[in-house]
Amino acid sequence: MTASAPRAVGATNADVVAFVDALDAAQAVLRSVADQALGELGGGITTTQLRLLDRLERLGESRLIDLADALSIAPSTATRLCDTLADRQLIVRHRRGRDRRELQIQLTDTGTRLLDTVRTRTAGAWAEIVDRITPEERRRVMAILAKLDVAPARAALVERSIPA
Repeated sequence: MTASAPRAVGATNADVVAFVDALDAAQAVLRSVADQALGELGGGITTTQLRLLDRLERLGESRLIDLADALSIAPSTATRLCDTLADRQLIVRHRRGRDRRELQIQLTDTGTRLLDTVRTRTAGAWAEIVDRITPEERRRVMAILAKLDVAPARAALVERSIPA
């Protein structure tokens, strides 16, 4: 939210902090399910690396800079993640076209199988968590979350030189 943007009626600082804390707590619960599945697989893959694989699958073959942007991480961080994933043969990197500096990243069959395995292991646990919420509540939460258009907020942070 920019400094000049009005807050919702009745939203105090305490309300905002409580809301963000609730979102963080929900994310931590969902991420812990993925962490547990990754731990059971014994591959030493982190949730951040898993996020990169997932995003790569969604985007298809991508440039490193596009992956970094999609994950809101620095290109140097994306490079380190890709180094590890390439060493484990979960992704491949290759040059495309005449520009030797531009690397393309692609998911391997092994990477795809890992994603499928983790999704299978997490689906049941996530379903147990989500089943605590009624279908109507889920629809309301999704509508609320859709209002959190992060692109303008992220742009405002970058504009003010605050790490996203």
